Amino acid sequence: MALEFINSNKSPKQFFDILPADWQAIIVPEWDAYKKKSAIYVLKDENEIVAGGIVFSNNHPEMTDFEQSFQHLSSEGYLYIGFIWVIPQKRNQQLASKWLDKLKEENKNQKYWLTIEEESLSYFYKKNGFKLLKESTNSASKEWLLTYNPQ
Repeated sequence: MALEFINSNKSPKQFFDILPADWQAIIVPEWDAYKKKSAIYVLKDENEIVAGGIVFSNNHPEMTDFEQSFQHLSSEGYLYIGFIWVIPQKRNQQLASKWLDKLKEENKNQKYWLTIEEESLSYFYKKNGFKLLKESTNSASKEWLLTYNPQ
């Protein structure tokens, strides 16, 4: 597998098309408002997008109250990572980890933050260098905030 890591801002529809319909419903209508301060990065295998995600410079569509309480991270140099997706037929090949590795290689000194809604994902992000910073107190819709700092 010869993976190519590229910025896909010029053709976002290709990335959006691989996302689940509910994610498309969130990001596609809002993309014009976010595209100047965001970057879509994808992994391609033989010209097919197999994984990708979006890096936002400040906020992103449908931020929760929990996420909004951490918007100050962008003023501290952190970028928000969202919409990370691997196509189902390519799962269990460490493509999300490879995507994160390529992103960190591309921007060696960049700090990142993200939130997850499934605690089980924290293991994945921790093994990729992220640290758990905060857990929400809302028991109805739990969230966990993780950060990556290359220092």
